[in-house]
Amino acid sequence: MAFENNVFINCPFDSEYSPLLRALVFSTLYLELQPFLSQTLSSSNIRINQIKHHIKSCKYGIHDLSRSKAMVKGELPRFNMPYELGLDIGASEYGNKLLRTKKILILETERYHYQKVISDIAGQDISNHDDDPKTLIKKVRNWMSANTTNTVSPYTEIWIAFNQFTEDLQITLLATHTPEDIEDMPIGDYIKFVKDWIPSFKNN
Repeated sequence: MAFENNVFINCPFDSEYSPLLRALVFSTLYLELQPFLSQTLSSSNIRINQIKHHIKSCKYGIHDLSRSKAMVKGELPRFNMPYELGLDIGASEYGNKLLRTKKILILETERYHYQKVISDIAGQDISNHDDDPKTLIKKVRNWMSANTTNTVSPYTEIWIAFNQFTEDLQITLLATHTPEDIEDMPIGDYIKFVKDWIPSFKNN
């Protein structure tokens, strides 16, 4: 897909975030966007160069900063996600004419957390998802609707489709996969299953 349909997703990949990650990826695919994620990067190239290539290839950027802080006492916060957000904002501010058409969505668990710790981000609109997949899908859908001239499906339709896909995936794969295989499925495999499934759902 071309620049106009590509979305760079910058988010956590830990097991606790997995339900949100799957909802996020599913909703972008349902909205006919092509997701680019750092987790699917090749190990043969310098990671930051690949991330910059993804950013330059995508009109849309979704950045979830909800895990860019210490999650347990004594843990150091991780700043990869705010760093990649900065690269994306920089591309939209200082890039060529095409890059200046970029649209960026910033997600967080609590809406004002990052405005407290990174004051320079206060000018950006931040959407909170409360660690709830349904809320996340709604925020992504509404953001996309505000940034495209295309007709966008209601978020309730996407939510119903997401739950139906999750159920169908379990039923289909349990014959050949363990529950652990399904739960720990690489996001690249998940994307392939979603892409194969969505057309049949939309055509019903």
